[in-house]
Amino acid sequence: MDFLKDKLTNLNFDFVGWRYIAGTISFLMVVISWVLFVAIGPNFGIDFTGGTEIHLKFEQPVDISEVRGALSSLGVSNDAVQQVGTTEDREFKIRIQDPEFGSKEVRATVENRLREKLGADWIKSSDFNAEVGARLTVTYNGDPKTPADVKQALEGLSIANVSSGREENQVIITLPGLAQEIEKEIGQALGDKQFEVLAIDAVGPKVGAELQRQGFVSVAATLGLVLLYVAFRFDIAFAPGAIIALFHDVSVTIGIFVALQLEFNLPMIGALLTIVGYSLNDTIVIYDRIRENRDRYRRKDTKDLINTSINETLSRTLATSLTTMMAIMMFLVIGGPVIQNFAFAMFLGIVFGTYSTIYVASPMILVMEDVKPHLSKLVAVQAVSDEPEEGADLALSESEKRRRERDSSGPNPAGPGAT
Repeated sequence: MDFLKDKLTNLNFDFVGWRYIAGTISFLMVVISWVLFVAIGPNFGIDFTGGTEIHLKFEQPVDISEVRGALSSLGVSNDAVQQVGTTEDREFKIRIQDPEFGSKEVRATVENRLREKLGADWIKSSDFNAEVGARLTVTYNGDPKTPADVKQALEGLSIANVSSGREENQVIITLPGLAQEIEKEIGQALGDKQFEVLAIDAVGPKVGAELQRQGFVSVAATLGLVLLYVAFRFDIAFAPGAIIALFHDVSVTIGIFVALQLEFNLPMIGALLTIVGYSLNDTIVIYDRIRENRDRYRRKDTKDLINTSINETLSRTLATSLTTMMAIMMFLVIGGPVIQNFAFAMFLGIVFGTYSTIYVASPMILVMEDVKPHLSKLVAVQAVSDEPEEGADLALSESEKRRRERDSSGPNPAGPGAT
């Protein structure tokens, strides 16, 4: 281990010399990633689309085809049922991304029964809300009805509860949720095989859309704050490289998830933010060494100075990356499906974060050093072009002032020869 550390410490590889090739590869990877994002689109989970996810565990061995067959009467597609872990785990996830799945039929049945029992024109208006579960709010005509009267009219139907609404002549009918219907169907079809509901996650479509928007805003805001931090902590020439490197890492990770159609959910947003933090930490270490060497070797060429700084911190960079990757590999292998996508995103982030720190963030300092003189000249030219106008205004003002003073004094009242 010491031998390897000594080799890395004494290494003098020309990393910056490969910046054009690396820059081209990185540019292509980012462009392809966003083309895939637009053309194919991510496989959003129910966190972002809305819907219901039910996690079941059977006590006896059961095949996935049996679970799919049990749900066929509800119109659940085969791909909505997924096996979790190995066959011995006997765990399944049922994912339905339509939050109003199956509710239209139940709503129609309830409204038809109310019209049949209480009058054809009894229902004035009705509103179904899937955001908080299956709730049907009915505003009716005629004399007030108690919740017990309405429940009696719905006798024989699968109704969870009936309560008074906030307004007069209004009742709220709680319908059986999708999870309860799925449990009922599986119980009837596989009655001899007991199961346990481990978890039920339900997200409304409005909530899912808001979570999707907030997730991407959080990543964009993080990149903006990093830009300000690096510019304040180091120099404005350092900031663009850090941001471009972080954008590169996030974009390529998203592109791979889209290409493989892996689920994109809230934990994925957490993984992207973690990638930003990890990659930034690595970038800051090299940037700090570049700044130290720049103060130490003032006459050294910037390209050689960056190469020296990367080589000096290479052992630390690789040690950190490999150690973190070993921990992430354990999550990938034995972590299970719940954390698998998060771990895979982190694995990609470590790989691309290490690469971008060396081949994207650091070489961008050279680009900014080349751009800064042109920006300085542009600012100087603008300042010079503004100065004559200001000077002319001042001179004109002074002459105009003297002229007005002469004019205001008027002709000498004593005549030309007066003293």
